[in-house]
Amino acid sequence: MRILLTGAQGMLGRDIHELFESAGHEVIATDRAELDITDAQAVRDSVAEKKPDVIINTAAYNLVDNVEDEQYYPLAFAVNATGPKNLAVAAKEVGIPLVHYSTDYVFAGDKPEGYKEDDQTGSISKYGETKEAGEKAVLASGADVYLCRLSKIYGRPGLSDGAKESVVALMLRLAQEKPELHVVDEEVGMPTYTKDVAEVTLAMLEEKMPFGIYHVVNSGEGVTPYTFTREIFDLVGVTTPLHPCPRTKFPRPSSAPKFAKLLNTKLPPLRPRSEAIREFLEVMND
Repeated sequence: MRILLTGAQGMLGRDIHELFESAGHEVIATDRAELDITDAQAVRDSVAEKKPDVIINTAAYNLVDNVEDEQYYPLAFAVNATGPKNLAVAAKEVGIPLVHYSTDYVFAGDKPEGYKEDDQTGSISKYGETKEAGEKAVLASGADVYLCRLSKIYGRPGLSDGAKESVVALMLRLAQEKPELHVVDEEVGMPTYTKDVAEVTLAMLEEKMPFGIYHVVNSGEGVTPYTFTREIFDLVGVTTPLHPCPRTKFPRPSSAPKFAKLLNTKLPPLRPRSEAIREFLEVMND
């Protein structure tokens, strides 16, 4: 396959690039400097010139709290909604599939039992609003779309300047720097390793799975930031005191879903989160 990959310098884009090339596929890796997905004509021209067999869109504006500021919202909407629409329209025009990634933030977070792929969305934050708009745009385009919702992804840092460290690396670093840690024990999610997301994406395309919405999450129960950190510390043997606390101790401009457990009812189960974390700990500084 010939892959047009957007957001290639990001955390997920990096893993997808490496995995697809190692599997023998040709990857045309782009970031904003090479392809501005918010420019519809630039997208059409790129697709016409590169002639990919599939588009994989990992580009996203994910500074969640910034999106609450009207200064940043237009950019976030352009990247998270207009850009995916442009890619989907271009994919439809030439008859190729689009893989697009979304987030648990598209849900309201009022279902403790978790959300299935076809459950009603209803974001409660500006960031979630932009991602929900992106979902609706790609699904309405008529293109053949794999819409993959992710939750709290972590992996090796992206390759761009100022790339964020993963939450796993962050908590381990803080455990070394501080005498004790207080971590929020609210907002249930399903932390998932980017390498596993990349592997599922490859399987979807190589096995020609049906198009539609998928929840791509490591197996396990939903966890709060506190319980996830406890899992990491237990695996590594970190002894820094760790205390649960409410969100009010660390207020944020944005609202996160209280319960955002994504239920995978369509894919073969991904490996357990504990196995994914163990592997990531071995390679996170590569």
